[in-house]
Amino acid sequence: MNSQKTIKKNFTLSGITLHSAEISNIKVNPAPANTGILFKRTDLKVPHIESLLNANIENVVYSELCTKLSNEYGHSVSTIEHLMSAFHGLEIDNAIIEIDKAELPILDGSSLEYVSEIERAGIKNLQAKRKIINITRPIIFRDNDSYIKVTPANNMSINYTIVYDHKLINKQNFIFDLDSTYNYKNIISNSRTFGFKDEVEFLRDKGLIAGGSLENAIVLDDDGIMNQSVLRYDDEFVRHKVLDFIGDIYLLGYRVRGNFEIFKGGHRLTHELIKSIMSDRSNWKYKDDILDSDEITFSSLNHKKKLSASL
Repeated sequence: MNSQKTIKKNFTLSGITLHSAEISNIKVNPAPANTGILFKRTDLKVPHIESLLNANIENVVYSELCTKLSNEYGHSVSTIEHLMSAFHGLEIDNAIIEIDKAELPILDGSSLEYVSEIERAGIKNLQAKRKIINITRPIIFRDNDSYIKVTPANNMSINYTIVYDHKLINKQNFIFDLDSTYNYKNIISNSRTFGFKDEVEFLRDKGLIAGGSLENAIVLDDDGIMNQSVLRYDDEFVRHKVLDFIGDIYLLGYRVRGNFEIFKGGHRLTHELIKSIMSDRSNWKYKDDILDSDEITFSSLNHKKKLSASL
């Protein structure tokens, strides 16, 4: 549990992207300790350093319906949340992802295929201690009637509630402890993203979900779901929200110990909570065998950028 991990060998995946409807190809590679999760745009004709994007909150920019990173050179990669969720759920601390488009493939709308490929590649322990952020006091971020609250804990637990005016959803709640890879794989990873038929035209007019289909999302109309396949769980909707949250909270740059209560959350709300956590040094403690906790600040997340320049 305390050692950093990476994958044993690389793997590749290809598929259509949710928003741009392009075919995106990724290659996920092992990485040394203290690399973190690093994306590399292989399609850009730019100097090596300009093609790299560290997966941490400092590189997150606003984007509708997905999580998007952008580096100081203006290059970006988006829809990273499902892969980040798989990394977090399977305890992968370090990986380098080569990608030839600005968006990751959506696959079936869950993180299950990412999980399966990580397991086939194998997981390797590294000779370095894992870094963990420990929440030290209650923190809450609100937006109208939506909120996320985190309180100190010895592990990571999630209590997520969603509310939608649809007979298949209404109000759903799911409580999940991220305490084992088995639980993540079997309880969370195969929950698919979802949307509503009456929003499709509006979203496509905004340049979103051009690659969305019944093959990569649950689509609801007034009568139920339009997919030929059945729901994987009655509460698959809220489970997918938990999946997204597990991916987005990993943008802290490290694993975290805290009890998270989320009501009507989303990507932006999680990103704002992360910023709130990291903005005040008294909100958290961080200990490992490399750095002393009293010396860490929000800007210390940049220490991974120094390594990036040499990869």
